[in-house]
Amino acid sequence: MDYALLIEERRSTRAFKKKGVTADICDAVKKYHDNECMRLVPEIQTECFIAGDDAKEALEGAAGYKEFLVGAPSYIVILSEPHEKALVNAGYITEDLSLKLNDMGLGCCFVTFTDSEAIKRALGITSDKEVCAILAFGYGERLKKKMHFNVLTMSKISAKEKQQYFAPKKGVFDLVYTDSFGNTDGVSEKIDFYGDPLWEPLLAASNSPSYMNRQPYAFVINDNRVVLISLPDEFTGEIDAGLNIGVVMMHFAAVARAYRGDALWTTGCCEVKDIPEGARVEGSFVI
Repeated sequence: MDYALLIEERRSTRAFKKKGVTADICDAVKKYHDNECMRLVPEIQTECFIAGDDAKEALEGAAGYKEFLVGAPSYIVILSEPHEKALVNAGYITEDLSLKLNDMGLGCCFVTFTDSEAIKRALGITSDKEVCAILAFGYGERLKKKMHFNVLTMSKISAKEKQQYFAPKKGVFDLVYTDSFGNTDGVSEKIDFYGDPLWEPLLAASNSPSYMNRQPYAFVINDNRVVLISLPDEFTGEIDAGLNIGVVMMHFAAVARAYRGDALWTTGCCEVKDIPEGARVEGSFVI
């Protein structure tokens, strides 16, 4: 797959045609998960469960943002064994699956949920693993108008028609610092523009989907490393926060692979100066 192109063209699909997804496609998705899918922590055991066209009714009340569930012909459920990086790893895996689906001509979007056991009961899943991510997928419906939701608080949302295809995200220079958090001196000297082996992965990272497009993370270029920091966000819950980090790490690594074959994140702590209270170092990447 051409990850750079797929990431550039990636759009979340929230309206689907009634056309169902064939068993062959579902089998291909499962095989991709089992054998080819990128993983942040390969030793974490995961399962890929695919629910069919009766899943939406079953999931009503158990999944969806503020009780609104995107209707789709199929849903991918990623389950994981317990691990401190289970959610981040699931986000990494699920985003790779979403790009694979796009490459196959299908649309998809992440589905919000808060209770793993409720999802398992709704879908009759008997696995002892925990639900970590849900992806609605199918053939996307072309919409003439897009609505942009401006989240002021979790109970106060303004909506307006938006001409662009997707809500704006922070750009590279809004997300990257040097040496310490908040320091923008020398950023442009550290990263060049298109074609640069650092700019391209950071551009892909800036195009990552996140819960409500909040993008509660930042990068600090520290000596020979790019360090990813998660930031506290009052609107983003634990599950979505973990998935956010997995998605942005996957985007960065997938595009970095074009410049170096061993494009891997190192999870765990490394020191970064002046990070805000409640922020956390999620991983680092040698450049």
